[in-house]
Amino acid sequence: MMIRNAYCFVCLQVWRLLSAYVVRIKEEQERMLYARQSLYVGIRRDWSLGSKILLIKKNVQGDSVIIGSATLEKIVELDALSNIEKKPCLENNWYGKMVFAMLARFLPAVPVSQTPLAGKQPALLHGLAITEDELYEIESLAGSKIIT
Repeated sequence: MMIRNAYCFVCLQVWRLLSAYVVRIKEEQERMLYARQSLYVGIRRDWSLGSKILLIKKNVQGDSVIIGSATLEKIVELDALSNIEKKPCLENNWYGKMVFAMLARFLPAVPVSQTPLAGKQPALLHGLAITEDELYEIESLAGSKIIT
């Protein structure tokens, strides 16, 4: 019986969140993100299958807001992209494309000032690794979510 309990504990540990990050996007990237469930990326992190990404942008007032979250399916490196996709990547210094298994849009967007990220410098949020607890707390602040 003791071996079974130890095995179950190990199983639970494997299913825990692998990693979570914050990624800042621009208005034009947002449209493509939700239409294609992908986003070109220029920062390198320890992305892995199942990584959770919080998506942040500036609203019309200039405040940072969290517009949603995403679950990473894969990263497509620059060499594996089509020539049509490579061109904007080279022009914008992007190294690849994130493809998402799931996207959630927060309605309304959650102001960063109301989250555990409030004390962080806005410029340093892009690529920031966050804890599982921070992620869940932020996701719980969303009034509603549209999942695609």
